[in-house]
Amino acid sequence: GGVRTALFCWLFARKHGGRFILRVEDTDLSRSTDDNIRIIEEGMAWCGLTWDEGPVQGDPGAWVGPHGPYRQMQRMDLYKAKIQELLDKGLAYRCRCSRETIEARRKTVEAAGKVFQYNRGLDRGKGCADSNHDASQPAAIRFRMPETGDILVADLIKGDTRFPADSLDDWIIARTGEGPGEIGVPTYNFCVVVDDTQMEVTHVIRGDDHLNNTPKQIPLFEAFGTELPAFAHVPMILGADGAKLSKRHGATSITEYQAMGLLPSAVRLALARLSWTPKIDGHAVESAEEELLTDAQMIQLFDLADCQKSAARFDIDKLQWINQKLIQRSPWQELEPHLRPFLPELWDLKPAAWRELAITATQKGKSLTDMAEALRFAFERPADFDEKAVAKFMTPAVKPALTEVAALVDYSHEALETAFNGILERHGLKTKDLAQALRVALCGRPVSPGIYDTLMLVGRDEVVARLQRWL
Repeated sequence: GGVRTALFCWLFARKHGGRFILRVEDTDLSRSTDDNIRIIEEGMAWCGLTWDEGPVQGDPGAWVGPHGPYRQMQRMDLYKAKIQELLDKGLAYRCRCSRETIEARRKTVEAAGKVFQYNRGLDRGKGCADSNHDASQPAAIRFRMPETGDILVADLIKGDTRFPADSLDDWIIARTGEGPGEIGVPTYNFCVVVDDTQMEVTHVIRGDDHLNNTPKQIPLFEAFGTELPAFAHVPMILGADGAKLSKRHGATSITEYQAMGLLPSAVRLALARLSWTPKIDGHAVESAEEELLTDAQMIQLFDLADCQKSAARFDIDKLQWINQKLIQRSPWQELEPHLRPFLPELWDLKPAAWRELAITATQKGKSLTDMAEALRFAFERPADFDEKAVAKFMTPAVKPALTEVAALVDYSHEALETAFNGILERHGLKTKDLAQALRVALCGRPVSPGIYDTLMLVGRDEVVARLQRWL
């Protein structure tokens, strides 16, 4: 879900010549571990969502862009200065209410059948806003929200949504500091407003689980006297069964899809199609060929107006179908860097012509891991053999033909085909008889690429060595 949202931001920025910003919002210290941040950066980079501004991958102290640092915990001085500005203007105030006190008031309000609102409704007059607390004791900081009228959220996907001001309480913009007068760690909703302003953000595209945060943020933009960015809230992702996406629907981390042998381009395309229906010449894409869009086509066609409002359903089978189609139509040079991590070091020692053959011979695979598994025979001798296949294909009639194959010298495709035709004719065999026996001898099982490709990939000397066991 996070990468899908980032993808929409990336497509939008690329289409309009804008800047795509990666900002690490790490004020929730329990969730923002170094490992989690690393996974985000690696997942984004692997998926091809290169950022114009943001942290340098793997280096917490470095960044690119004029508005760094791009990790919120490294921007505390700016946030605290902005909070002090609000305090000085009377737009924020210190709150010493303990968690226990607030919880007790909440229970009283809810027992009366009302929704608890800090210092609003049935709780009015009981909060710290009327106490004029100074900085003599540790306190949280609350933002003073408007009490009348509506807060309008103009959304580029969902349309206009109005939130009555009196339904929103004064929310905490900084947690309780450690000492008197100290401003504690600011909260997410406060930090993003300061960052959006400082980083000159024009469009905020995020998940619709943030929609209820927006009416809190809009008055804060106004308090700072800054222009609102445009908001677009994309719907959440569900599993194919309509339930909330979970592990049972397949991998939920982008790095897991990398390990499954999926192409970044397939993941980008599959994620883009969640909640977005591109239009070509005014009509929604329908055919399989139209669905297989390139990055350039997606950038050209992307329009927030074509994004749906309802939740999207993720289908792992559709992702794997896209992956297989993109593997089949990709030039071998484009596939190689993605396939390389799944192959042994010996791959790098092979000549380009051999590597080209290896890839083109296995491009029917559904994934890069399928391709790598289909090529294992080319790097190692079989450790065991399919007993049923041995019994079925290693017949006395085929062994003289195997002897002739072992004597072949020319391993060009044309020469192998000519030689095979002669061998089959002399021994009265069908192509399948000889090909399956060779596959068992060379690969341990009756499955491999085309038999001529298999021989060429194993190589003459190794073919002879592997056949000796059967002759």
